[in-house]
Amino acid sequence: MNLDIQFLNARQGDAIWIRWGTGRQIMIDMGTHQTGVKLAERLRELPKQQRKFDLLVVTHVDVDHIGGVLSCVSEPAELVEDLAFNDVWFNGWEHLSGKRPASEGVRLEPMGGAQGEAFAKWLRNQPWNEAFDRGPVVRSDMTPIDMGDGLALTVIAPSQARLEALKPDWKEDVKAAIDRGDLDEVSPGLEAMGPSTPPVLETKVDLEILAEKSAPKDPSKANGSSITLLLEWEKRRVLLTGDGFADELHEGLAALNNGEPVKLDVIKTPHHGSRQNMTKALVEAVDCPLWVFSSDGTTFRHPDAQAIARILQFGAHPNPTLAFNTPSTFNGWWNNDVWRELFGYQVRYGTIDDGLTVSLTPA
Repeated sequence: MNLDIQFLNARQGDAIWIRWGTGRQIMIDMGTHQTGVKLAERLRELPKQQRKFDLLVVTHVDVDHIGGVLSCVSEPAELVEDLAFNDVWFNGWEHLSGKRPASEGVRLEPMGGAQGEAFAKWLRNQPWNEAFDRGPVVRSDMTPIDMGDGLALTVIAPSQARLEALKPDWKEDVKAAIDRGDLDEVSPGLEAMGPSTPPVLETKVDLEILAEKSAPKDPSKANGSSITLLLEWEKRRVLLTGDGFADELHEGLAALNNGEPVKLDVIKTPHHGSRQNMTKALVEAVDCPLWVFSSDGTTFRHPDAQAIARILQFGAHPNPTLAFNTPSTFNGWWNNDVWRELFGYQVRYGTIDDGLTVSLTPA
């Protein structure tokens, strides 16, 4: 019996389908609006008993993570019959202040993030953060949550402080949506383009220079609020990072392992391999053979060459594999025999239709 992690083609976003045990499954994000529409079609093709999920996680409110959740789950043009989730982990407006969401039917005041509010309206009558007594999904005592059939989840990020930092942006986004007439009910209380050409890497020194080159920090408070999860199953470990900040992830990993590098089997790189979210300190905080990138290069031309250079230059694991969920011009640069030999790495590609599936057996 395996732990199967499918990184679907979600354009520039994330849509991660996890299956294990006796028919158990988890969905983490659903990519863009169009990804959600396609995912709904895929779900309708399944037998009805296979449309039950143990958990849906919406890591944060960026459109390439939550957009597909709206179009597939909470606001689809056509409902997916018998689609159900035992719990949904998502930090809404009240969670940003460490509170629990109000019940359905409470008159709502104009505050919150536009798509987050649209999803929260549906969630108020659903299981919502039940594993946290409906409170925020944040890093606290690092106690694993038992999901059954040997799978446990630990919240590595965000901290409550990162949720608090999101409040001004959430308010501003919703105000604009209200002005446009896109929202009539909300919660109470309320990046630059990458290069179009590959880097010139002729020697190991070239890679070192690229890895050491400074990069700006990710300015998106929404990204900083991303739910990051450590999956543990049969002595296997997988880290799913959303669009999390490098320093926030480093802090959580250090707390998990007393500052020592955390041994992983798989890591989904934060923010689709952005140089802003992949620091030397974060790379050195883990020992991992398989680094997964979720992006088709749309808009931001991810993954950044500088992020990959840091993995190859500072990573603890010899001959790591760079795995891309769907082929693109920008990740295709790394399918280079000369570079693979010179810098010591392997590549793996998923497909446009089915993405990339990583299957783990018990250790």
